[in-house]
Amino acid sequence: MLPVHVVRKLLRMGIRVRRSRVIQIALAVLMLAVVFAILFERFEGVDFFTAFYWAVITMATIGYGDVTPQTTAGRVVAMIASVAGISTFTALVSILAEYVISSSIRRMMGMHRIGYEGHYVVIGQGSSVPSCVGELLSAMERRELERKPLVVVFPSEEERRKVELPEEVEVLIGDPLNRETLERASVGRASTVVLALEDDSKSVFVTLMVKRLSRARVLVEALSLESVELLKQAGADRVVLSRSLAGRLLASSIFEPEVVDVIDDLTTSREGYDITVVERPELWGWRYGEVLEVLSREGLFPIGYYTEKPVLGPALDEKIPEGSKLIVVKTRISSGK
Repeated sequence: MLPVHVVRKLLRMGIRVRRSRVIQIALAVLMLAVVFAILFERFEGVDFFTAFYWAVITMATIGYGDVTPQTTAGRVVAMIASVAGISTFTALVSILAEYVISSSIRRMMGMHRIGYEGHYVVIGQGSSVPSCVGELLSAMERRELERKPLVVVFPSEEERRKVELPEEVEVLIGDPLNRETLERASVGRASTVVLALEDDSKSVFVTLMVKRLSRARVLVEALSLESVELLKQAGADRVVLSRSLAGRLLASSIFEPEVVDVIDDLTTSREGYDITVVERPELWGWRYGEVLEVLSREGLFPIGYYTEKPVLGPALDEKIPEGSKLIVVKTRISSGK
């Protein structure tokens, strides 16, 4: 059995050849129809449109019989047109069918090209990918995030098989270090690109490539503290140090496990409690105590605000700065309840 990467290369070559063959045969059919129409027009004395209509109907072997040759020369042209039409139309239909089947195979293997614009792209592998996708879909369902197509790019078929994703998610397979993979994912027209590659050196390189191809926001998962500054220099808009956070939570679970439970609940938006930010310009300039009273009636519990950095637990008489976002906790109801 041929390796997957060899099959992909063969399919790429085949699709280009088929495209050119479709165009060539379509032009051949059109030229033959024009030639037969000109001959029929000359021998039968009809206008060109009628002759062209007859040529197409005859070559397609439909034969309505509303236009028929009356001369010997016209009948000869009709016989030649019928034979030529059978061969050319059959070739055209077979190549089109082959093209459709090949496109289906490419989609099944994640080798197709998408044409979205303003979409979200998640590139990577491991447990971070399904977690990220789940949170994005959940946020879109609650209309906290603009609903746009979501594309996930896995580096290999093996990584794809490890993850179960909803059908609405478009899945591509390809090496993210390859520019062609990023172009197939339409990264150049994406609004946001998330990288979770489990290799900081690859993340730096892919960040540089994405920034060169598009103006999308690039959010990157880093594994080591040393890579954070490098990723920011490469153009990452935000870097999340995942393993460091996991290590701190593991340590906290020894002496303050309740805190870990709270953080886990707050960072999972599908049930329990959810921490988020809201923009409420009408509350700018209000005292924090007044904001607390107003938002509590809406089921929101403000714990601070965010300007250039988060400010948690401000004094009750402190005013909310203009341009800030409010950090709030709200209740989520489990889907199973």
